Amino acid sequence: MNEINYAQSSLVEEDRPSTTTERVIAEVWAEVLNLDEVGRHDNFFDLGGHSVLATQAVARLCVALDRQLPERALFDWPTVATLASALPGYPVAEQTAPIRRR
Repeated sequence: MNEINYAQSSLVEEDRPSTTTERVIAEVWAEVLNLDEVGRHDNFFDLGGHSVLATQAVARLCVALDRQLPERALFDWPTVATLASALPGYPVAEQTAPIRRR
């Protein structure tokens, strides 16, 4: 992932992602939506997101945040801040055993 440098961001202070979780979500969204930066109150769908991109974003977020998120997570929590605040309600991803070759 390409980290966004929020110190040099054009976002006003209250719109910058304020936690590590918010920054990860914003970075994933920016990558999926091909944007330079995403604010904590930006709505995924207002930024140009749609169902296919939402599926891609959720898949990336599951890996980045080590959570089991349903595909409809962005429909339920469409802003960075609301999704970040909802994460504790989702289970941590189960660790899968590595595949062993013979």
